[in-house]
Parts: sequence; structure tokens; C-alpha cells
Amino acid sequence: MTHLPATDASRPPISPNALILLAAWIASGVGLVMAPQAAGAFTFVFVILGWVLAVVAHEFGHAFIAHKAGDPTIAEKGYLSLDPLKYADLGVSIVIPVIAVVLGGIGFPGGAVYLREDMMRNRAWRSAASLAGPFGTFLVLVVLTAAIGFAAPRLEGGLASPLIPALAFLAFLQATALLLNLLPVPGLDGYGIIRPWLPQDVREATRKYESLAMIALLAVLFFVPPVANLFFGIAFLVSHLVGVPLEAVQEGYRTFRFWR
Repeated sequence: MTHLPATDASRPPISPNALILLAAWIASGVGLVMAPQAAGAFTFVFVILGWVLAVVAHEFGHAFIAHKAGDPTIAEKGYLSLDPLKYADLGVSIVIPVIAVVLGGIGFPGGAVYLREDMMRNRAWRSAASLAGPFGTFLVLVVLTAAIGFAAPRLEGGLASPLIPALAFLAFLQATALLLNLLPVPGLDGYGIIRPWLPQDVREATRKYESLAMIALLAVLFFVPPVANLFFGIAFLVSHLVGVPLEAVQEGYRTFRFWR
């Protein structure tokens, strides 16, 4: 009798949904190169699909480290398969992030993985699981910047090619998401990093306000210009430091909002 090799249940295959999403994103990028006259529509699709892929990378970071930290439910929930549907929550993953991107050009955190911190080895691992998400976002930012540097000299029109502004705006969204996620606000990863080290009564008191705090933060960014100006100024600085062409970011945002 022939025995098939055993598979590692903790390392599931990549979800077909992730592969389909990646293929659709690449196809929209090809559309930008091949049909620049439809740059607005293709940029919108390219950025939205790319943003979903970036959220997948962010949430996979949380899940991977939480799994290593001792949470066995991560694999059971399918979080290690890169399936975007496993990270999706209608309000948190779709409604709020799309509004933030379309109206404000902000990469608002959009995924939802549920980690069992009580199963993790210690407080340091719990903090690391929270930090892993922003680290995934930073890696996406670096990869997109590298893609700009690779593609620009090889495309007709160089930096003026419609693909480059789309990549630049998507990269800028990662910078905004990175900054937001590192804020020590309940419900965001920055707070998750320090939460394990806070007194129990403080953790319990803030838990009920996590969703409200995120909405309040978004409102402040939309309606308090000095805060918004500071936030976007830092996001542009981060983008500039990693090598994102800022003029392309502005052009990408303009093209993304093709209905205007």
C-alpha cells in the first residue's frame, strides 16, 4: 500500500480566494498599462484590490505570530490560508475603510482577526502579535516602493505611466495605515502592543470603547484640519523616506477619484 506523505495542518495551502484576488489585481495593473485612456476606472479597481491584499498581509502577520505564540485556534479559523474572506467584517473591513479611502485618502485599518491572548505564552508574545500587523503593512509599503523603482524605467512614459501613480497612491495608503495602526488608541494595534502591560482594570474599562474610539479617530481626521494636516504631513514624510515619488501620489489620488 502506498502512503501519501502527511501534511502539516498548521501550514494550510494558500486559499484560492487569495490567488483570484491577486490575479484580478495584476489584471487591473495590466489594464492600466494597456488602456491608459481608461486610467481612472482601472486605478480605482487597482487601488481597492491592492488595499484588500495589503489588509490580508497585515492580518496574516497578526495570525502568524499569534499562532507561533501558542494560539491553536488560528489554524482552525483559517487565518493562515491568506483567505481575505476569513479576515472580513462587513463594517470594519468594507464600509469604514472604503469610505476612508474614497473620501479622505486614508488607509484605515480594515481587517478583523480574533486572537486568543489567554492562550499565548506571555505578555511579550501578545505584544508581538499586535506589532506583527503593522510590520506586514510596512513590508507592503517597501514592496510597492520597490515595484515603482523597477517598473518606472521599463514603462513607456516612465513615472508618467498611469501604473506608477496608482502604485504610489497605494503605497501612500500603506503609510497612512502604518501611522494609524501604531497610535495607542483602543482598537488599534498601537494600543494592542501596550495593552498586555496595563493593569487588568484598565484593560477591561477600555475594551467596551474600542469600536467607538476608532470611529472618533476617523471623525477627527476628517473634521479637525490641524490634526489632519499633521497626520498627512507625517504620512508624506514616511512615504518620501522610503522612496515613494510624492508627485505620483497626488496624481494617483486624483486619478483614483475618477468620478470627479
